[in-house]
Amino acid sequence: MRNICLLVILVLPFVLNAQIEATTSEGKAVLLFEDGTWEYVTEDNTQTIDVATVEIAEGVSKESPLGELYYAESKRLVKYFGPVKGKIKGRAKCMIEDGTPKVFFQWELGLLDSYRYYGQMKPGKKVTLKTKSNATIDLVLTEDVDIEFMEKYKFSILKGTAVLSDEQFNLMMSSPVTEMEVEWKKESETYKVDDSYFFSRTFTDLLK
Repeated sequence: MRNICLLVILVLPFVLNAQIEATTSEGKAVLLFEDGTWEYVTEDNTQTIDVATVEIAEGVSKESPLGELYYAESKRLVKYFGPVKGKIKGRAKCMIEDGTPKVFFQWELGLLDSYRYYGQMKPGKKVTLKTKSNATIDLVLTEDVDIEFMEKYKFSILKGTAVLSDEQFNLMMSSPVTEMEVEWKKESETYKVDDSYFFSRTFTDLLK
């Protein structure tokens, strides 16, 4: 992505997900990101992106190791335990099972009674990935949905797998994922993803 000098005219400026909408001297709408890069937007303020089509051969079955997406404050846990202990770690691994892409999610918490704060893990829980291009990928946990208690370490692990449609997979491969919103039973929470290229990079490695 090129960095260019813009004569910026802010028209009804606003900040959305650390983005600023602006207009160039040529009258084209752009989104300005904190890292100094920019991308064009459409008239309805939806990012214009080129979605790559990535083919997965039938019969391919691979999976990656678990990778860390974030270690962030949980709004709900901070309320009870403060900012030091009130954190949640989000991990994921990318999988291809018989040609079908999937993502396994895992959340780790330093307490045994996590269900008191997040509810029980059940199929149907929604995970929404937000991309740098301002698109959303709505995933639903349908497989391997469970909660594991490690009493010795006073630790809880919440987990579940989402099956990706072709559209979701191609969008994930085309744009960095910057945020994750998890639909907990008590209250949804949004976390900033530290490794925004995790999904595209990891699936690319699996397809080599």
